[in-house]
Amino acid sequence: MSAEGAVTLVEDDRDWNPSTKAGWFAMADAPPRSRPKSVRSEALAAMASRDRLVYDHARATWHANIGPIRTPGVDALFETLEELAGANRQDGEKVKPAVVLDALPGLGKTTAALAFGQAFHRAQIELYGPKVPATGDHWQRIPVVYLGLTSNTTMRSLNAMLCRFYGLPGADRGTADWLASRAAECVANCKTRLVIVDDVHFLDVNRRDGREVANHFKWLANTFPVTFFFVGVGLRARGLLDEGLSGADAAFSQTARRWSVASLDPFEIATKSGRATWRQLLLGIVREVVLANAYRGMIVRDLSDYLFARSSGHFASLMSLVARGCYRAVKTGAEVLSVELLDAVRIDQAAESARVHLHAALSAGLLPADTDRPRQEGAA
Repeated sequence: MSAEGAVTLVEDDRDWNPSTKAGWFAMADAPPRSRPKSVRSEALAAMASRDRLVYDHARATWHANIGPIRTPGVDALFETLEELAGANRQDGEKVKPAVVLDALPGLGKTTAALAFGQAFHRAQIELYGPKVPATGDHWQRIPVVYLGLTSNTTMRSLNAMLCRFYGLPGADRGTADWLASRAAECVANCKTRLVIVDDVHFLDVNRRDGREVANHFKWLANTFPVTFFFVGVGLRARGLLDEGLSGADAAFSQTARRWSVASLDPFEIATKSGRATWRQLLLGIVREVVLANAYRGMIVRDLSDYLFARSSGHFASLMSLVARGCYRAVKTGAEVLSVELLDAVRIDQAAESARVHLHAALSAGLLPADTDRPRQEGAA
């Protein structure tokens, strides 16, 4: 509160870039966001104009950043990653196996990768401290590196990305080999233990540059004492695990022997376990929604089928619909989510295209969405 009693606006947009050391540390060290206090409609109407603006701004920011929500799929992925990273204690002359997350778009791959990287970063700092003792205060401990590939990534530009992450001067100057040696020095001296490489599907192993980068990953794995975590879409289908080899030649692929493949699946409601998982996800969302006229059963009872049809079981589509729906509910004064309100919200085209078919299937009883829903919704 200010001296006049007005609510003070706190800017908390957190517009960091995790592909740089400064951005990664800002993200990894950031405290959890504070959930805005729930206010009923009478108290909302009594707010001063500016206080209401500040409150609504806080809610919009909160709803846009709900998650990550630990579903069984995310838990299984984290268990795989923790197991691999924890077991990768081989001496320097031995290659550490890598893991690749290969899944469809919109399932929360990057969100899960960043969440795991953040947890790994914090655990390493807590275990070993922020500085590398053998170097005094010269080298900072940097447990995790995060890189996002582009459609024109080359071996040299990949090495430059590594150097830029560490904040090395002249990161865009020098040959690919020179940049790689500088990056290797930082990896060793900063005790980096996990390198997350996102958007690996941008590599085309049918092109020379793509094959060079894919082969360069093998060199990096041989040189860097780290666990590599690759994230992308359709990596097996694109031939990245087989290094572009086919037929009998695929047996000679080192990558297929060194990469363990994990996945995230779309949510489904055709099975009992799938419906239970979908309900668990919605319950996680319910606890985070801050609307004055929200009521028990608003999401899990009254919107379960609708939200599945609108999102086609894809996490990113669902969270976009919820965030934009909450924004519209606040802006219009409805302060509640309903089919009528959400019908006016547009999300990604893939979800919109699947919407008609899923609505028809639900209406015809071809998808048994809520047959296992309890009579009492509790806090849902």
